[in-house]
Amino acid sequence: MDLTRKLEILADAAKYDASCASSGAARKDSRGSKGVGSTGGAGICHSYTPDGRCVSLLKVLMTNACLYDCHYCINRRSSNVVRARFTPDEVVQLTLDFYKRNYIEGLFLSSGIIQSADHTMELVIEVARKLREVHHFRGYIHLKTIPEASQSLITLAGSYADRISINVELPSQQSLNTLAPEKNLARTEDAMERIREKIDERRADKRKPDAPKPPPFATGQSTQMLVGADASTDAVILGCADKLYTAHRLRRVYYSAFSP
Repeated sequence: MDLTRKLEILADAAKYDASCASSGAARKDSRGSKGVGSTGGAGICHSYTPDGRCVSLLKVLMTNACLYDCHYCINRRSSNVVRARFTPDEVVQLTLDFYKRNYIEGLFLSSGIIQSADHTMELVIEVARKLREVHHFRGYIHLKTIPEASQSLITLAGSYADRISINVELPSQQSLNTLAPEKNLARTEDAMERIREKIDERRADKRKPDAPKPPPFATGQSTQMLVGADASTDAVILGCADKLYTAHRLRRVYYSAFSP
């Protein structure tokens, strides 16, 4: 399958993920340096930052193949859809090519789960690592992380991304048991808590006088909940969102309408 066809499939497969607004993070602008990209550049704007700034993101999946069989997901294991898969180098090259043509100023990358959560997370991280370390990309990166992956990998993802997100998908474990039995709400919240602790740790380090500059880490996290796939009331959904905002200080909870 050629790259154009892969892009067509995997960009379309990513459209159901709403959690892709920028954090407005201030990474060093590359203009006048050897870096590539800038979160302040121009482009075709598709998303808005919390401060109202428009950003354009290449929004794709690494693959739409998945081990999980979540009933609400078009990419579930039992779904009869055309499957495709990028290599990390292909996503890196697409991101750089699109940026240099001024189509985008960043990347939103998610993935179906292949082989294992850790293996998939490693592929996603490799894209971000190569963009940052090999190509000195200073544009915006949002990585969708997998709560089933090891905490060390989720933390590593945060060191390359401006924002990371973990989808809770549904507001209760009862709903997950019915529609997405491989997912666990408590495990997702535990991953969110570890991310929050890391964000707080970096902020505290930045405030220390005369302390060396702390290593990069995402400035915020977000999540997404599906509305209409189960019998959850508005009160249950908003109660879950309020808990996530309060306990884990999420930047934003996104809502996605269920499409049967």
